[in-house]
Amino acid sequence: MHYLTEFSLQRSWLTIGILFTITVGLGLGLPKVNPAFGYRVLIGEKHPVIRNLDSMIAEFSGGLPIQIAWECGPGYPCQSVFDTSSLTMADQLSREIEALPSVRAIESPSNSALLVPSSKGFTLRRLVENGKVAPDAVWLSKWAVQDRLWQNTLISPDGRVGVIIIQPKDNSPETENAVVTEIQKVLKKEKRQPFTFHVLGQASANVIGGRDLAKSTSQLTPVLILVIGLALLALMRSWRQAAAILSSTGLALLWTLGLLGWLSWPQDGMLQVLAPLILIVGVCDAMHLLAHYANERRAKPGDAASGALLYAARHAGPACLITTLTTAAAFLSFTVSDLDTFVRFGFISSFGVVACLALSFTLLPVLIRCFSADPLAVAQTTKAWQGIMNSVVATAIARAKPLLTAVTVLLVVFGWGWSHLRVDQNWLEAYGEGSDFVKSVSFMEKHFGLSQTLELDVSLPSGVNFEEPATLHKIEAISQSLVKMPEFTQATSALTLIKRLNRLIHDNQPKYQRVGDSRTANAELLEMIEFDDPETLSRWLSLDRSRFRISVDAQQQPQKMLSQTLDRVGHSIAKLTGPSWRIVLSGELAVNHDWVRDVQATQLRSFPIAFGIVFLLVSVFLRSWRLGLAAMIPTLLPVVVVLGAMGWLGMSLDVARSMIAAVVIGIGVDDAIHLLAHYQVRRQVGDDPHAAMSAALQHTGRAIVTTSVALSLGFLTLMMSAWQTVASFGFFVAIAIMGALVATLFVLPAVIFAFTKSTRRRQAEY
Repeated sequence: MHYLTEFSLQRSWLTIGILFTITVGLGLGLPKVNPAFGYRVLIGEKHPVIRNLDSMIAEFSGGLPIQIAWECGPGYPCQSVFDTSSLTMADQLSREIEALPSVRAIESPSNSALLVPSSKGFTLRRLVENGKVAPDAVWLSKWAVQDRLWQNTLISPDGRVGVIIIQPKDNSPETENAVVTEIQKVLKKEKRQPFTFHVLGQASANVIGGRDLAKSTSQLTPVLILVIGLALLALMRSWRQAAAILSSTGLALLWTLGLLGWLSWPQDGMLQVLAPLILIVGVCDAMHLLAHYANERRAKPGDAASGALLYAARHAGPACLITTLTTAAAFLSFTVSDLDTFVRFGFISSFGVVACLALSFTLLPVLIRCFSADPLAVAQTTKAWQGIMNSVVATAIARAKPLLTAVTVLLVVFGWGWSHLRVDQNWLEAYGEGSDFVKSVSFMEKHFGLSQTLELDVSLPSGVNFEEPATLHKIEAISQSLVKMPEFTQATSALTLIKRLNRLIHDNQPKYQRVGDSRTANAELLEMIEFDDPETLSRWLSLDRSRFRISVDAQQQPQKMLSQTLDRVGHSIAKLTGPSWRIVLSGELAVNHDWVRDVQATQLRSFPIAFGIVFLLVSVFLRSWRLGLAAMIPTLLPVVVVLGAMGWLGMSLDVARSMIAAVVIGIGVDDAIHLLAHYQVRRQVGDDPHAAMSAALQHTGRAIVTTSVALSLGFLTLMMSAWQTVASFGFFVAIAIMGALVATLFVLPAVIFAFTKSTRRRQAEY
């Protein structure tokens, strides 16, 4: 790295020109950065669960709808959903939303068809006809509360809550954003102010939650810069040098975001934390560089700044290079994920930390030389500090065995806690209790009970006719087997329409609430529905009648229970249909399941990969696998303790917490690398292990303590995020980094001393 610094100092204007060119080139990508949110962005277009969802939406216009709910009763402008004021509002609102280009279909209490008896057997009616509330709306409402397609879907059981269901033309991020934005504009119109609306649905959660996260992160950034700036001042005692470090780190962030734009990668929910992460991690190399620079300036105050900077780059560069590579390797371990968001995060964050390293050894030395007249800077090592470091070494010598015994106990106890650790994603917890979306979900669960659906996309075998009574009875058996499970309540399909119509044409006699007795009878029932209301039938049955959809109301479940539920669903259906029927599980429940499953798989893959690569890099750098292994102990210990404690406390790993292990492995090992690098230097000049460790702590102690504190404070700043998943990630990483610091100061020397004593014949290696 010192070659970069030497080149930059000797050819400052050329260096600035090169950096300026790179900045302009990458900066042109900034306008291309596109915030996007939702399952499609996080999971990826090619993931099977997204393809299944797309296929179902294309065929049935069903999948992940948006819902608008309103309440009637005391204190509201209506006493019932069926009041004239409520129906008129719903009709006007439905018409405006239906006209939006991003909307494919819409259902509401005002425009949805009702099968009701008539002199001809049955007829299709609507509560609002030709723009006016039907004169017999009271009579029609009695049929609405009995209709399975309306119950707990368009109206609450007590008739006080109405729901408008909007199907976007697709579930792309652009469409979801457009629909939610337009809906919010429509609902804010003055004429609708007497009503209180609740906007729900996964698309709404994607957009509103994503916007809240982006807003929260943007508000955090100035606070984060202030916290890091204060930490830099504590070490540098110079606002100019602190500003120089922040400038080089900020430029690296600009490069990273610019590259994100040029790659046309969406800035999804995970990449919203990219800016804080780069700002937090990126300053470490600069702090170590300037710590060496200050020591050299104090030792040789008469020398030029350039010489001191070259000395600093020569001595800090190798360790900074390897710490950057370990951090980048930890981030790159996420690229083994099946989820696009982790892959993008892995690549772009690793580029960011490498950019920080490059600018710390090019732009930063040039800026520091410009500030060479600044009073020097880094606080000198005091006698008190020397005493503290000597006490650390003395403690590690005298208490080596108790310390290692305590480490072993901690690894066993908290390692066992890992067996209780589970991966899950509670989006309501992630958004936070103050989120409008969470309040809306609570409102719906209060009035409707359940908040999610499981969709079954069923394709019949060749030669099997949907209209056959045997086929319909099998479909009914599938629905009943699902409803019998405690996780589900009601199942809706084309069968619901057939049974309802069959009853109506038989004078509404309950005994005819069943399928027809023959294929011809069922075909006629379907033709009646298709003739009068083809749109309703098309939501449940394909045009060629070889494919149909069953929608089952479900409750939100933890991942372990959800996996068991879906397994039981699969076994139950397979037992009833055999292998010839093709049944694909889709909808919110299936998407949630696959998402959390792949998050878990990412965590299980990334941690051992990160650990293995980091261990290899450290061993190569230190030219000793024993020292490499020793360096991993103070890094592994806080990871095991933090995640094990989460397991014992019953906390789950969500999308952010699942990154804790790999991130801490990559960052936490930095202190050990800087300490052991100087320890090796002292051993090579003849110091015994105790003297070498004492000298290493005296030389690097202040820098590693300051950088660790700065990192922890930076991550703790994330606790101010409105998203609980981001806040908890920041908290646990901060705790783990401080744990890694304490372990580096006490446990690492104890490991070295204990190992050295037991292998005196091999001390030359150390």
